[in-house]
Amino acid sequence: MGLVRLLVTASVAAGTALGPRNLRTARRWVAIIIGSATAVFVGSALLSESSLMGVHLICAAVLALFCSILMVLPENRTAPLCVVGPLLGTAGIVTLDLGTADASLTGQIFFCIPVLYASVHLRVPGAVLITAAAVIGDTVVVYTLLPAGQALTELAFMACLLILMAAVLTRATVTQHRLIAQLQHQAAVDPLTGMATRRVLDDRARAAITATTHEPRNGPGLIWLDVDNFKTINDTHGHVTGDEALIHITTVLRRHCTPHDTLTRMGGDEIAILLPRCDLHSLIRQAQHIVDAVRHDPLHLADGRELSLSVSAGTAHLSQHGHDLRDLYAAADAALYDAKRNGRGRLGRTPAADPTPPRADNVATRVAADQRASRSAATPRLFLPYGE
Repeated sequence: MGLVRLLVTASVAAGTALGPRNLRTARRWVAIIIGSATAVFVGSALLSESSLMGVHLICAAVLALFCSILMVLPENRTAPLCVVGPLLGTAGIVTLDLGTADASLTGQIFFCIPVLYASVHLRVPGAVLITAAAVIGDTVVVYTLLPAGQALTELAFMACLLILMAAVLTRATVTQHRLIAQLQHQAAVDPLTGMATRRVLDDRARAAITATTHEPRNGPGLIWLDVDNFKTINDTHGHVTGDEALIHITTVLRRHCTPHDTLTRMGGDEIAILLPRCDLHSLIRQAQHIVDAVRHDPLHLADGRELSLSVSAGTAHLSQHGHDLRDLYAAADAALYDAKRNGRGRLGRTPAADPTPPRADNVATRVAADQRASRSAATPRLFLPYGE
């Protein structure tokens, strides 16, 4: 039993360190390559001499069994198989070449297939492992079937080809994934404050609403904030001080948010905080706590003066203010502007929405509105922009 656990642990570790960058894509391509190799073995068995037919059919059966296991297992458990697959394919190429006594370039060129797969789909250690296996496989083939001098020449040519191909493709793949990660970060993080962007908030809010459909009392809550007199701060002290004020407020908010909350800059001086699971009273208490914390923590300017800051806030909770993302945003907005109309620097309120579930004929309209809101995530909302 201990040995089985050790093997399982080792396979998981191998899948993590050597395995695919994108499991779904790598799994699909392993299945395609192994399936094609199975067809090649079946075809060669039918065309080969009777003495080799059995070997080829056995290889085809092994590859077909592997492919079946790969497709039957849950996707999250197939990472190690995405590394085993090209190794098995390399062994199959060696068997096919030796069985047909083919050490020509036509026979050796098939070693490029597992290397191509590994360089594109596996992490760097996995690509190195598969490339080394392909070079070793080619060494076995040429030194078994060719004279030593010719074998060395063939091996030098093929090994250089495999290694250079793996190096170029691996570097290109690593660069591509690094650039994609940078773009994803830029799309998800506000460059000034480090807060999340509107698109991140939309996605997490929808997920939180879906997860608490049957338990709305402990569902998502939204706190919508607006920095009071932000245009005056910019006009009086300059835009650099305005940026410093936003960064300072972000620091204050982070001290009063949990790791599960999503702190978002909506644009300009508007900030939203998503609490994915909370009750209405906890939401209101947290919003009031944030308003008080910003008021009692002024910004210290470079000349030694203190700049007092305040925020107006509005709240909305799924159990009281609607049934979807659009309702939640609208209710929080209404509460925010209630706070601004009543003197700013305070928490506003909004009446609870009708708790009756939405009619079926309104569902399509609501979904379309949510999609339009998501597409316009980067567009500033058409309210007075700087706290006016």
